[in-house]
Amino acid sequence: MIFESTYQTFIAASQDIVRRRERLAKPVIHNLLLSHVDPSVPNAELISHIMAEALLRRIDRTMVEAKNIYLQRFEISQIDLFYLMTKGNPLVAASHHIANELLAQVLRELPSALLIDIGIGKGVQMSALLSLLDKDPGQLKSLQILAIDPNPENLVAASQRLLSSPVGPRLNLKIHTRQALIEELTEADLQQFTTDLPTARVLNSAYTLHHTMHATNDTQRRGQILRTIATAWKPLLFTLVEPNADHDTENLPKRLHQCWEHFGTTFEMIDEAPIDSVQKFLIKEQFFGREIRDIFGVSDAFRCERHEPIDTWLLRLTKAGMVPAAFSLPNTSSLPNYCSQVVSDGLIRLGYHGHPLIAVYAYTSLQQKGAVR
Repeated sequence: MIFESTYQTFIAASQDIVRRRERLAKPVIHNLLLSHVDPSVPNAELISHIMAEALLRRIDRTMVEAKNIYLQRFEISQIDLFYLMTKGNPLVAASHHIANELLAQVLRELPSALLIDIGIGKGVQMSALLSLLDKDPGQLKSLQILAIDPNPENLVAASQRLLSSPVGPRLNLKIHTRQALIEELTEADLQQFTTDLPTARVLNSAYTLHHTMHATNDTQRRGQILRTIATAWKPLLFTLVEPNADHDTENLPKRLHQCWEHFGTTFEMIDEAPIDSVQKFLIKEQFFGREIRDIFGVSDAFRCERHEPIDTWLLRLTKAGMVPAAFSLPNTSSLPNYCSQVVSDGLIRLGYHGHPLIAVYAYTSLQQKGAVR
């Protein structure tokens, strides 16, 4: 899609915005708005329309001090759209499956364990993990889950879902919840959360850490968060799932290029999904549309959709005192033939026609290396 003429138009307009020549950029961007959008609109035109809306807010200085889009009230909540999105994006379902298989591999070797899920949502991924353990618990006899999420409604829904699992009584399952944003917690907070809980700990964070807020041009905050997690909890395994794109950059033309390439590729993949056109449109225009509008139409001090590339996460994990975990590769043969999987130490790249869109990281605390296996 980078060969579309509208791409070059956007790059030129974003460069004018950076040069404070908004007067020139505004009419160009305004011409990219559509009078009506529906499932028949081609991907390039739909993305350009959404990006034009957001950039016009930037030019007109009507950007808002928005909060995390998962905490805002919409007719259809972002978390519900996320679960719909998984039907059109096979890589998301595969990433959850891979993370769960890796977590289960470690949990089956422990008689008692604590599973910490950062950003548990409504507990759909963890429910699937419990189903894996129901089929094969290994040595596991007791499991406690610490669910962390900023949305209290999510915590209630997740708790109810997990406690209704048939494996619950057999594993002596206990659920603990904490309403919080992970970036607002100190090492003392994390340690206090897990006082008197099992010291054999595995962690999961799927599509959460790219939402953590930090000051403009602060390239250190997420590294500090990872170091705090590693130091406070010393995980036997930390599964991290994140998109692969650079939307955290403050360079507007670069951010625009990354957005166009990442979401353009994602939209093409959604078109191949076996779901109806209305669902595809909802996923593109509402779920990903909200992300794109946040990336460009929200004040840079407050936007929360700050995806980062694979190399950045790998460097941060290493600096946080974690190392690649040893694992057996889960079976992901259910991936459609237009999707790809590339495995390396502590990392599984998931892509569309070879373009990596999502990564699953499997790391362990350096202090725990070799503790399991």
